[in-house]
Amino acid sequence: MIETTSRPRWEQQINNGVRWALRHWLLMMNSIVFLYGGLPWLSPIAHVLGLHWLGSAIFLVYSRLCHQKPGQSFFLDGYQVAFCERETAMYTCLFVGGLLFHLVRTRVRPARLWVGALLLLPMLLDGGSQLIDDVFHTSLRGTDDTIGSFNFWTRMITGLLFAIATLITVYPRLQRDLRDIDIA
Repeated sequence: MIETTSRPRWEQQINNGVRWALRHWLLMMNSIVFLYGGLPWLSPIAHVLGLHWLGSAIFLVYSRLCHQKPGQSFFLDGYQVAFCERETAMYTCLFVGGLLFHLVRTRVRPARLWVGALLLLPMLLDGGSQLIDDVFHTSLRGTDDTIGSFNFWTRMITGLLFAIATLITVYPRLQRDLRDIDIA
């Protein structure tokens, strides 16, 4: 005879929480992308509202995650957003795409991984040339980083391509694989 023991209440609550998160993975993903992608915009807003300690704290946290070059970032009322234009494009498009993915999630099949890799190639080339430019202080990309310039558009387009690559390769796989496991 197999002895069954009842699990502690806290363990059941954790299991229920994990099951809920797996069933609602898209809501969780969109929430995380919204928070991570939206928080940098709170930095300049906090400064404008006089909450300089909060704006500076957010900026400092994101300084570990993004280069934050002023010439490659947006500004609100004279205060810099806490991440660059490329990340703005990446997370804005990923959030909007995640909302739209909800409408087609049961009908979309994952794209092949090589398609996702191909979509990421321009970011690798653009980011790689930027890195080389920074390390060697050369001018491979030119000096015009203003909004509307070629450099601005390459950052925006490569951010968009990153989001598309994620939305067509990763999200459908998550949908398929989480649907197939028993999380009841």
